[in-house]
Amino acid sequence: MKRRRSLLLIVIVMTVLVLPVGLPLAQPPVQRDLGGDADFDEMTPDTPPPPGISQRVFIHLPRTGKPGHLGTCTLTTNDGVHDYGLAGWRLPDGGIIWTLNPSTVPASVGSAAAVTALSAAFATWTKADRREKFFGSEGSTSATRPRFDNVNAVLWGKISAGAIAITYVWHYTDTGVVAEVDTVFNSHYPWAVFDPRNGDECQSAPDAYDVQDIATHEFGHWVGLDDLYSSFDRDLTMYGYGAGGELKKRTLGTGDITGVRAVAP
Repeated sequence: MKRRRSLLLIVIVMTVLVLPVGLPLAQPPVQRDLGGDADFDEMTPDTPPPPGISQRVFIHLPRTGKPGHLGTCTLTTNDGVHDYGLAGWRLPDGGIIWTLNPSTVPASVGSAAAVTALSAAFATWTKADRREKFFGSEGSTSATRPRFDNVNAVLWGKISAGAIAITYVWHYTDTGVVAEVDTVFNSHYPWAVFDPRNGDECQSAPDAYDVQDIATHEFGHWVGLDDLYSSFDRDLTMYGYGAGGELKKRTLGTGDITGVRAVAP
């Protein structure tokens, strides 16, 4: 009897060891109440995508259940997990041009600092991708809402207080190539660009979201990665929850790097 139990234990251990890595380990959580106001509906694209193009929306949530709370920041304990999720698309071979609406940038950040932080967030993904997909910035846009209009817009807008930021991705269904992406940061919340030299990964003042931290997560959707919701993935950039003062999403974890390199060339 003891011999059979020992053999069974060996089989179980071997089974666990050969489980594939790099697969999403959890389903997205049940949809939260995003506040009940009309702002989120106003940020929904007003026209359906044209034939042959599919759309997907990602909502980045605070790591808290308290309305209006910016979320609880935690220090990195293990960003070496290999988990990632593929969203099902890839960037065009020539890369992508993004455009900021400077008039929407919070005064606490400023247009110049916003461009610097956003550019750094894009560069983080470029450095991790062996194919070095190109992200270029070109002029400015007057877009105040997401819309399929051949402009990859980045802006701040009055979306519901239940979301930190929302990214909208349109892609060609036959090729899986990105057609357009828009990202909207929530202007209901306070924003800042923190200096990591003034503290650790969890900044305490001001009480605000870090532009580069949240942008790096959002731009992971641009390159083709999905959200992760397992607690094991909480130190990865593509973890689906964020927090005020958090800086650790600026730096990619093992799963984030493995994921972007797994996106089809």
